[in-house]
Amino acid sequence: MKRKFFLASLMLMGASLVANAQGYKDGIEYYKVDKLDNAKELLERNLNSPSTDKAEAFYYLGQIALHQGKVSEAAANFEKGIAANAMNPYNYVGQAAIALKNGGDVKTLLEKARKLTKKDAKLEMEIARAFYDANPTTYAKDIEKCIKNARKWNPDDPDSYIFEADTKADKKDWGNAAGIYELAFDKDPNNIEAYVKYANTYFNVNPTMAIERLEELQAKVPSSALVQRELAEKYYADNLGAKAAEQYGKYIKNPNHFAQDEVRYVQLLFFGEKYQDSYNLATQLVNRLAPNDENVFYMKRMQLYNLVQLEKWPEAVEAGKSFFANQLPKGSRYEVRDYTDYGQALQTAGHPEEAIDAYNKAIDLNPKNTDLIRNLGDTYADAENYVKAAEYYQRLVDDGNHKANDLYTLSTYYLGIASTEDLDAATKADALAKAQKYVDEVDELVPGNVRIVNQKAKIAKFREGDNNNGAALAAYNELLQILENKPDKNEYARYFKYAYNYLATYYFTKGDKATAKTYYQEWLKYDPENESLRNYVNSLK
Repeated sequence: MKRKFFLASLMLMGASLVANAQGYKDGIEYYKVDKLDNAKELLERNLNSPSTDKAEAFYYLGQIALHQGKVSEAAANFEKGIAANAMNPYNYVGQAAIALKNGGDVKTLLEKARKLTKKDAKLEMEIARAFYDANPTTYAKDIEKCIKNARKWNPDDPDSYIFEADTKADKKDWGNAAGIYELAFDKDPNNIEAYVKYANTYFNVNPTMAIERLEELQAKVPSSALVQRELAEKYYADNLGAKAAEQYGKYIKNPNHFAQDEVRYVQLLFFGEKYQDSYNLATQLVNRLAPNDENVFYMKRMQLYNLVQLEKWPEAVEAGKSFFANQLPKGSRYEVRDYTDYGQALQTAGHPEEAIDAYNKAIDLNPKNTDLIRNLGDTYADAENYVKAAEYYQRLVDDGNHKANDLYTLSTYYLGIASTEDLDAATKADALAKAQKYVDEVDELVPGNVRIVNQKAKIAKFREGDNNNGAALAAYNELLQILENKPDKNEYARYFKYAYNYLATYYFTKGDKATAKTYYQEWLKYDPENESLRNYVNSLK
């Protein structure tokens, strides 16, 4: 499931990265593919750069404002563009676009623009867009004339074809739109707008083809932030997580990337199992962003998730405390994983009582989650609260949502209850009966299992207490029979020791020292460093 969940600051990135960026031109590219907020941010970010053509930048800032319904802001930007360079024709087209929306006469403004650059196909298509945005029906003849002029003056310019494809896309005629976008980048193989619009239009039909086109484009224009980002986004949308992470890694080195992309990259690294890299980048963002930035909350979440995966338990506990102390952003909520990862960190770091609280909050969010129920039961057992531990595993069994291993675990927790001191006899007897019931059930389901047969022996041994009456003989002999068939017996040394310890003690108590000594010697084979046992065995005659 997709979860629909960066490097150092720009100052630390160095001048070499700036050389790889397109400056304000990246903002123009974002505008042309209708990403207005991104376009505005980049144009404003680069406005005072020495390489920025301010007249051009103000034109596109004006167009963005106009498309967002901010007419007075648009007018102010077009005026600034003219002040920056009165010989740039585009800001007059911008003023004409405002006049058209108000039903005014634009003849003078358009004549002025056309005189500044004669028979310019690109300018002509900007005029066509001004007519189209005002009213495509009312100005249909004007639009048609602009298209004819553009194709007559420069038949290989792609802008008229992009415009035509845009009108098809507006009518949701995706097939024809994609075909005409393709014709546009056939005219200009480096045209970013045509390629990106083709990929966005065609992605839902054939994502592989859309991605291949963007890969072709990136090879031609490797410095475009838009192309870098669009390719990363398409990889992500097509569930190509590893490629998306790699592409985002390249893209965020571009100074014209966005903060939200850094957050996405942290998540992609996490899902790509690059936990240390994801943690490092999340930490850099936490340290760099303003404390009230909502992304701090999400990056603190990723710090916790990564530290749990890295099994850095004390650090994960501290990260969890910091995460939950952070203000919850408006419209956000805590996830089940927030509590389970924090609970796991607390449990593993030796704080079972706090872990129980975290797991309980997780279960409140998802009461039917069997893994959460198991975690909570196990955490209670870590805190030696076997009554609550058994209660949660009993819930699994009663609901029929259990696995065979849950029956085994439930048996061990009931034995834990029976072993508790200062417990009344009736409660102990009930717990012991249930321990026996569930171990017998799982033994039928999984016969010949070492742990299960050992549990049967433990229960029998508990029943006999200090009587040494041999109640566990059958179970320990069954255990030894299973163990003898194991290829790597040393792997099961502790079970051999349990069995031989019991058998040796039983026969010694019965006065059969020879048999007892044999079992003591077998025990010693699996406990060779036990000098006390060795001395005891040597003392037996």
